[in-house]
Amino acid sequence: MSAGPHEYETADTINKSELKNEEENSLKGNAAFQIDFNCKIKDLKICKKAEANFSKAANAISEVLVIYSGPILINATLISFCELAHPDGSACNADDPTRRKLGQAYPYSSYPAKAVDPEDGDTDAYLYPQALLRQLNIVSDLPDFQSYDITAEFNADVNWYFEEDEDDRIDDDQHDFFYVATHELIHGLGFISSWRTLLDMQFEYLTPRAKVGVARGEDIIMGWYQMQIFDKYIQLNKTGSYLKDMGKKIMSYENTGEMIKQDPWLEGFHLSESGQVAQEVYDLATSGKNVFSIKSLDNDLITYLQTIKSKFVAGTCMGHIDNDEYTNKPDFLLRPYVPKGEDVDDLIEKGSFSYLSKEEKKHKDLWNKTAFGPHLLSILETIGWPTKYHPERRVVEVLNGGPSRFTNTTWNVIIILFVNLYLILF
Repeated sequence: MSAGPHEYETADTINKSELKNEEENSLKGNAAFQIDFNCKIKDLKICKKAEANFSKAANAISEVLVIYSGPILINATLISFCELAHPDGSACNADDPTRRKLGQAYPYSSYPAKAVDPEDGDTDAYLYPQALLRQLNIVSDLPDFQSYDITAEFNADVNWYFEEDEDDRIDDDQHDFFYVATHELIHGLGFISSWRTLLDMQFEYLTPRAKVGVARGEDIIMGWYQMQIFDKYIQLNKTGSYLKDMGKKIMSYENTGEMIKQDPWLEGFHLSESGQVAQEVYDLATSGKNVFSIKSLDNDLITYLQTIKSKFVAGTCMGHIDNDEYTNKPDFLLRPYVPKGEDVDDLIEKGSFSYLSKEEKKHKDLWNKTAFGPHLLSILETIGWPTKYHPERRVVEVLNGGPSRFTNTTWNVIIILFVNLYLILF
């Protein structure tokens, strides 16, 4: 099922005198998102329901974000993770179907760019997901944008609930497809962290992503990728210092771009100051709750990120908001765990009864009775997404070099940044 040829439309550039007219410049519906939906199962009724709910999720996002450049191009697939997408069985968990992977999504490409004359003075380069970068005011030459902005996969083996009319009710053993689709799209828009255990090995180090590859049959390291723009704003909650500063110390180790064999690279890292800092970050990230946070642009709202005591789970920790803090509140959407038997409407209603601070209620007209709470929207604003209350387009300069995305060649293997969402029973 294809949405047809990909063509971009861009709303007029906004200047200060036009900020109040941001909603008139914002693209909506099919102008905001274009979806190539691929269904790899035989049940055409399920295919149509999934596609309709995915479109509904995209449309909902276009109602809360100001999208100047579109359509945002999405390649979405509904497929059996057990039988086709992951034949090694890693996503199936046949012995425990309650923990089957629901889906995953990631920016199709991310580009290194730096802010021009930013208020915070930080002109270092960060990776901007393509969908976000297209909304900004790019003063350098435009990069060669890829054919899609977001890639998403959903597991056809899950017992999905698809809302078709207001009288529909979710069963106790179902998951709301609209909920999961919306959650995953938000990750594809840039709610994603590059912090993980070093080289995905069992080391007690947390680092940004290293450039890894294979040359002449040997594993090699070629330095570091820039951190994601999301990572720029993560703070240590107790001190207010920025995690990016520790990241920069880590990335100062062997960042010349030269190819170094993995074993000697690791030996040197273990003995280096960068390695010590990576251990400190791991210890912080596994020390308990409310370790990391992100402030709103107005500095009046603090959002806690997910951490787990004595454990770090890549894609779950730091890449979601805290599960305990935001359960039964308007910010339920970007928690890492999804309960069965509740749809978005149920969770919106639960959140409506929660106590909210004055700061949380400040822009309630934007998110009231939607799946997008004040904390989620504040983070999207912070990383650069325009909204009704912050419609400005940040000025950035894209650096030379291609996008960071999945490739697989003799000389270079780049692993996609992705986010997995798991089915959890409560």
